[in-house]
Amino acid sequence: MRKALHLLRSASLLIVLLLAVQAAFAQSSTVKGSVKDANGSPLAGASITVEGQRGGTITDANGNFSLRVQPGSLTLLVSYVGQETQRIPVTVNAGETVSQDVTLSGVTDLGGVVVVGSRSRVPRSKLTTSVPVDVISTREVKQFAQADLGQALTFAAPSFQSSRQTISDGTDHIDPAGLRGLGPDQTLVLLNGKRRHTTALVNINGSVGRGSVGTDLNAIPMASIERIEVLRDGAAAQYGSDAIAGVINIVLKKNINGLSMSGMAGQNFTTMPYNGGTRIRDGLNRQVDFSWGMSGKKNSYLTLSGQWLKRDRTNRSGNDNIPLLYTGNAGNFPTTPSGVNATDYRRWLIDQDIAMVNSRGYDRHNIVAGNSASENVGGFINAGISLKEKWDLYFTSGISNRTGDASGFSRNPNSASQQPVLANGQRYYYDGFLPQIHSLINDYSFILGTQIGLGKWDVDLSYTRGANGFNFYVENTGNASLPATDDVQTKFRAGGIRFIQGTTNLDFTRRFDLGAARSFNLAFGGEHRREIYKIIAGELASYQNGNRLANIDPIAPYPGTNQYTTFAAVNAVPGAQVFPGFQPADAVRAHRDIVAAYADVEYNVTSKGLIGGAIRYEKYSEEGEADYDNIGGKITGRYDINKNLALRGSLNTGFRAPSLHQRYFQNTSTQFVGGLPSQALTANNKNPIVRNIFGIDELLPEKSKSATIGVVGNLTRGITFTLDAYFIRIDDRIVLGTQYNRSNPLVAAFLNANNVDASVTAIQFWANAVNTETKGLDIVLTDRFRLGNGNAMLSAAANLNRNSVVGPLQTNSIIASAANNPSLTDKTKNPANDLAPALFDRQQRSRIEVAQPQSKINLTFNYDLRKWNFLVRTVRFGKTQYVHNIDPTSIAASGAYWNDVGLGTDQTFNARWITDLVITWKPKAGLAISVGGNNIFDIYPERVFIDPRNDAAAVYANPVQGALTSDKTTGGYSAARDNSNRGRFLFNANQFGFNGRFLFARVAIDVSELTKKK
Repeated sequence: MRKALHLLRSASLLIVLLLAVQAAFAQSSTVKGSVKDANGSPLAGASITVEGQRGGTITDANGNFSLRVQPGSLTLLVSYVGQETQRIPVTVNAGETVSQDVTLSGVTDLGGVVVVGSRSRVPRSKLTTSVPVDVISTREVKQFAQADLGQALTFAAPSFQSSRQTISDGTDHIDPAGLRGLGPDQTLVLLNGKRRHTTALVNINGSVGRGSVGTDLNAIPMASIERIEVLRDGAAAQYGSDAIAGVINIVLKKNINGLSMSGMAGQNFTTMPYNGGTRIRDGLNRQVDFSWGMSGKKNSYLTLSGQWLKRDRTNRSGNDNIPLLYTGNAGNFPTTPSGVNATDYRRWLIDQDIAMVNSRGYDRHNIVAGNSASENVGGFINAGISLKEKWDLYFTSGISNRTGDASGFSRNPNSASQQPVLANGQRYYYDGFLPQIHSLINDYSFILGTQIGLGKWDVDLSYTRGANGFNFYVENTGNASLPATDDVQTKFRAGGIRFIQGTTNLDFTRRFDLGAARSFNLAFGGEHRREIYKIIAGELASYQNGNRLANIDPIAPYPGTNQYTTFAAVNAVPGAQVFPGFQPADAVRAHRDIVAAYADVEYNVTSKGLIGGAIRYEKYSEEGEADYDNIGGKITGRYDINKNLALRGSLNTGFRAPSLHQRYFQNTSTQFVGGLPSQALTANNKNPIVRNIFGIDELLPEKSKSATIGVVGNLTRGITFTLDAYFIRIDDRIVLGTQYNRSNPLVAAFLNANNVDASVTAIQFWANAVNTETKGLDIVLTDRFRLGNGNAMLSAAANLNRNSVVGPLQTNSIIASAANNPSLTDKTKNPANDLAPALFDRQQRSRIEVAQPQSKINLTFNYDLRKWNFLVRTVRFGKTQYVHNIDPTSIAASGAYWNDVGLGTDQTFNARWITDLVITWKPKAGLAISVGGNNIFDIYPERVFIDPRNDAAAVYANPVQGALTSDKTTGGYSAARDNSNRGRFLFNANQFGFNGRFLFARVAIDVSELTKKK
């Protein structure tokens, strides 16, 4: 009921605003026109601002612009990279539209109007700011085939990285993404300058960004975006929590007139490097989008945009190399009957299994490792009106609906503990099954605000609300623990999660003109934010423990004997396989209130010097927990050495508050480690086991200190550059720790004492566990020039970064117990069982330090002719590394290895260049036809290491696992020897994906241009 009333109120506000906008279209105060170069070619992305007024716009793909202005005598500043800035006087009466076409020539750079990073009323470009800001127009990313925002930014902005994951539950549908190699929750996302809500999903599986909560960028259609501003600097003192790595501000289209549409279709045409080359055609993408707008009198505007995107799945998996699928128990060799040679017996079992595989037609290509399938429909409205001079209203609202289909790990035919059974005791899925997670993700948001001029002060009052919901449905599965029946349930409602955020802002800004090129800008304001987090339980059967004992089929006697191999009954795993539903004990409705106050100043000391500063206070109040607060500060400066060279820098303190998700999320899920299933309990921060047994305190904010120093300017008349070095220190970083396994006696004792269900084999939780340091360098070099009869642009951008875990790790009571127990810390014992480093093991550490590219270089060449455009981009993704949780090189005093982990499992994946090409033909104004390809040279990451001892021929030749030796050449089979998950994971997802070449075609239509009378 509450949600219905809220939606009704939002709809009422929208209707009122639209009626006001419609009424206002009978009057106007607008400057519109086109911007071209000296040869008459339109310039897309040229900047238009009004001297002394806030805001501005950029030209569209056809060089056209429309700008709302205050009436009177104005001076337009029109500029473009590589062209001379024009100062054009214009007089606009109230209720008038003035046309002003502009021709540019020469060299200089304004580089796009920048909103983020400063509250100054002076319009600034990316070259005149005191901190580094990338301005990415929608044209720069929309020409390529990446149809969702996260992937588009990954290839356009070197400091940004989004990694599409596979077989990671909900993370298959919402890509983890961040700046400067930091986590998704350390980058703040703004929409039209207002804080954007995060997703409801927290990443709990073994992916980049594990334990973090990010923002679902793909809920924003690219057709709605005018430009993206990427602030590469700490900004918590300006915008609050989460802005440790930087800020991404997404600015929506508003001053457009008419309708434009585009449609794209494409798919992968690739040869995967496997079995001598495997040709694949899959991953069909279909995309249709539109944007429509009108602007009128009283500075009114209305823009509607939307997108439909359907993506088919891709699959780049290898064949399952497990030796036993139908015989044995979950692929493991049973005990050899007495009096029988072990080698002969196991070879016989393999032969029996191969015969079963052939007779049943079983396909060892039994998982889907690649992109999940999805269908996304979303749209935005962006509207505004001036009620009277210096009084504007604005409204923005968006909604998206996404369905997803992702597969989990396959369950073997002989995995009795994971198989539902029929009334006659036979397995329901006799040949095994591949369970699927179907997701339904709903996202909505709105911004309602007003800007009022009170004397010389600008006042901005706004309310922003956003919500993200994630519902889980599990299909092609079963609850193995339920009683045998001929009516096996194979579909389950597993529950869902919700996150809601409402933010009220009141901001005051004033510019003081002090004369002699000196000015002072003062801004201050306050914020109230309410956040709500919910977990909704699934249906009973999705999590129920029916306590069924699973009987494993006996194996026929070995020839010459009468000994059947039998197995003891085992407890069937409870809950829907692949994703057990949220239990009532997991369900929660948590909320908190945040209040903040800030002050922000900028002082133009001279025409060459600028200093600024900000301070912000935030206080968090949460029911049932102690309050905490934070004060953050920022100092910035810039000095123009001459007209071609400037120095800039900043010092920041920042913080990131623990999300409600990290404090309250709890569930039990099936996670696979080394190819073996584990029922992992992710316990929330308030769970008594976490607080009282493991000694983990209430989560506290991360604290950061950072510095940026850079140089920016013009190398020649046409070449601009920025060079910025940075350092970020984060203390008490919140991480989801390593799983504590029940196989360890101390862990088992703790779990048993707290009545944790016996089916739970591991537990994990969040803690302020580590400190990290990030060092890096950002470089951007751009050259715009004439080439023959066209305009050319050549740019090079790079990010180099190094993340390190530093300082002592947090201790807790279980580590303290381990330290006092010689049997657990004795170096003569297996280090894999040592609990001392278990809160944050070497694999968790590697996800921060080396799992993402430590460098990325982007080279782009764009060539514009009247009817043709040629666009080439090549991106170098730096090396990444996979580090196993157990050190493969650890050796006992005897000289033998402690653990049977392949020496190649710790693996480095070397850098790769990915090249994209797009050719566009413009037969007439308003029509563009493009063909192109992403990854046109069909590049794949290096193959994941697969231990040669697990090769089928090797296992057959020597199927008996002997004691570990110093050379690790013993036979047998062990799925945990490498990270390939039984030979099925062939590539690492964290560089640039592994789908290979993608070819596409697109048609774009600007209806107003197409139908314009000549």
